[in-house]
Amino acid sequence: MRAAQGESAALKVSDIVTRPLITVASDASVLEACRRMVENNIGLLAVSDGKDDTKLVGVISERDIIRSIASGEASPDRVDAISTKSVIRINENSDVAEAARLMNKYRIRHVVAVDDQNMLKAVVSIRDLVGERAILKAILQSHEKETFVGAD
Repeated sequence: MRAAQGESAALKVSDIVTRPLITVASDASVLEACRRMVENNIGLLAVSDGKDDTKLVGVISERDIIRSIASGEASPDRVDAISTKSVIRINENSDVAEAARLMNKYRIRHVVAVDDQNMLKAVVSIRDLVGERAILKAILQSHEKETFVGAD
């Protein structure tokens, strides 16, 4: 299929998001964040302002929680005590290759997708990228088989 004139044929970040956005409020307990990760089988939550779920103030990952426990310090009660405030963001209309590049550059497994107004839209994981690669590879292999069926 060909893109219409003026449109990009590139696969966008918003095209590969496979799960609904799961957030946790910055003033929520770390235990609540853990429960949400387990219930949704995910490794990162977007941390929103306690008053506005669309306002991103950080992220909390499994690694943040493990790092906090392993430090030997008293366990923090609230998400904002251990969440990462410096968040790598990408526009939801960006090419997926840019998401992969950011993950590689910053050695992370998730990037946060935002819209043109910088409002929180999704979290893209390495799992999303790997899943998309597997689908594209299967399509390509299927197409190659069709092309050569009956050839001499």
